[in-house]
Amino acid sequence: MNKQGHSALALLAGSAASVSMLSFSPMNISIGIAGAVLCVATSFLGGLAPDLDHKTSTASQKIQLSSGKRKLMRVSSGIFLFIGVTLILLGYSTQAGAILIGAGIMAGCLARLRMIILIASGTLMLTGYAVYDWHWIALFTGIALIIMPFVKHRWIIHTPEFAIVLSIGLFVFGDQYPGLVMASCLGFIVGWWSHLFGDIFGSEGIRSLFFPKLKIALKLFDNGGNAERMISNLCQLGGIMIWVFYLLVL
Repeated sequence: MNKQGHSALALLAGSAASVSMLSFSPMNISIGIAGAVLCVATSFLGGLAPDLDHKTSTASQKIQLSSGKRKLMRVSSGIFLFIGVTLILLGYSTQAGAILIGAGIMAGCLARLRMIILIASGTLMLTGYAVYDWHWIALFTGIALIIMPFVKHRWIIHTPEFAIVLSIGLFVFGDQYPGLVMASCLGFIVGWWSHLFGDIFGSEGIRSLFFPKLKIALKLFDNGGNAERMISNLCQLGGIMIWVFYLLVL
């Protein structure tokens, strides 16, 4: 699935989870309207988050420059570094050379902004776990963020095993803080699983981490095709109907 399909499916799943908690309080989980809205919002984020392991996905585009700008930054970085080093080695101007080298380093960082943000975020999580005794989900998330720029799309991040550990960690963490935090955690969990569920319908599907040959791919439609657009529209309609049913009946 592409962005449209994943986001629609995540909103449907988040709406179903929110209305369920508002109406029936499964597992003694109770949230208010604010929690329900937050659950739907985090479900949307969770539905897109797994594709952070793809360099050109919608999620990744939010934390990096466009393809053209990245190429420009890489070229500029090489030019600035070359001129700066040359000026220093030839003794023309150490100050100008240092400025150009700094500009080259900055341009190189901008070209790799996604990698820097993911690694920095992961490092922050690991620091919180090691120094401030954060919950173990911070350790798990930190490691995942650091390795994300270097793993293949649809590998570790898209496996059911990864989703299971993530879900357990978020649920246990959220259970310590009932209310909005729990609603956020549940929404993200629901959104994440909706992403994997959506990928099952495509040709690539999802694989097991420990049993790579075990693959689930129904191959019912191609990404961005008419079938996916139809499913996306049905999911959006389903999400609306869930809330209408809750407001009018429950």
